[in-house]
Amino acid sequence: MRSRDYDLEFRDRAARTRAWGLALLCAAALLWIWGAKELFLPHEPDLQEVVTVLGASIPVSVVGGSLFAIGTVSRRMSAHGQAMRELDKLAGTSADQSRGAGRLD
Repeated sequence: MRSRDYDLEFRDRAARTRAWGLALLCAAALLWIWGAKELFLPHEPDLQEVVTVLGASIPVSVVGGSLFAIGTVSRRMSAHGQAMRELDKLAGTSADQSRGAGRLD
């Protein structure tokens, strides 16, 4: 497998990881909205249900935030690595040209 193909596959995996994190964060937001609705609507709230819903949202939001951060950082690092490789190629090309220009054969 060529390095470019591997890098593209790596970025795709990072994008999927980020998407899973975003989906889990959305699920946690829905749990928070449900808990807020139960607390603030004018009916007698079942506090055990509210505490259970909000308690369930904590691990969902932590995992979602972690996956989102991991996916984002992975994509950024991959893009950074690609930019560094391109800069190294440009620096190598200009260094070769400058060495060749100074020669008197």
